[in-house]
Amino acid sequence: MDKYKYPFGAVWLSHSSMGDFAKCPRLYYLRNMYKESKSGKKIQVVSPYLTLGIAVHDTLEVIRYLPRESRFDKPLTHIFEEIWEGSSGQRGGFKSNDQEKEFRGRGLAMVKRVQDNPGPIASLSTIIKDRGEMVANMWLSEADGLILCGNVDWVEVLPDGSLHIIDFKTGKNEEDAASLQLQIYLLLAKNNNKRPVTRLSYWYLERDDVPREVNIPDLAGVVEQLVEKGRKIKAARLSEAMECAKGGCKYCLEYEQVVKGETEQVGYDPKREKMLYLVL
Repeated sequence: MDKYKYPFGAVWLSHSSMGDFAKCPRLYYLRNMYKESKSGKKIQVVSPYLTLGIAVHDTLEVIRYLPRESRFDKPLTHIFEEIWEGSSGQRGGFKSNDQEKEFRGRGLAMVKRVQDNPGPIASLSTIIKDRGEMVANMWLSEADGLILCGNVDWVEVLPDGSLHIIDFKTGKNEEDAASLQLQIYLLLAKNNNKRPVTRLSYWYLERDDVPREVNIPDLAGVVEQLVEKGRKIKAARLSEAMECAKGGCKYCLEYEQVVKGETEQVGYDPKREKMLYLVL
């Protein structure tokens, strides 16, 4: 992406970063702003659940860029195993071989489910972002210096030329009905693509053989909601008001331990440019 596409000082907002701020401003700061002095990199606390989600998503991302006729030439399970190898042991947040075996098995089952039931993954697809960009992005409010961004997991092109957005879910819980994730994806799709979105689905990979379609949400007032959230985040960044209201909570505690040197560095994620730490 052209580094001058947006002016210096503009604030990037994603579904996950806004979620971090809602949980705890300190968590937002430590996950999205803080960089180590020694490495100049952001930090990430590793956990089995995070490793599982990343490995499954990265496996499916590999085939996202392939022509549909060759997406399954190499079994997804083989791709998953190669990716998993880079996050084995403590680097993936695992405390024992048995724990890693359990999560690895869950991940293998998920990608095998897609391999055995490819459905839309075997269809014509497209990608909602500009060439060379990590994520889709757009001005949320140029006047406020707010940029909306997100990584849409899969975009199927339907026979009539319209789009079907699919979000992969690797956790056991269903997405909160109040979540604005799909609305964010819709806004990004409308801004970065001329074709209409006519279908939206979550694919709960641990239990569903096919994506679960949801109603297309109304976008009325959504931009205003997101701008309001963004203004609060930007104001907090400018005033450096990034403290935990409780003086330490379950959301920011582990990241505070990293800053205090109470955790173990277990690796580096070059794709996301983050130093990885394990809470002992």
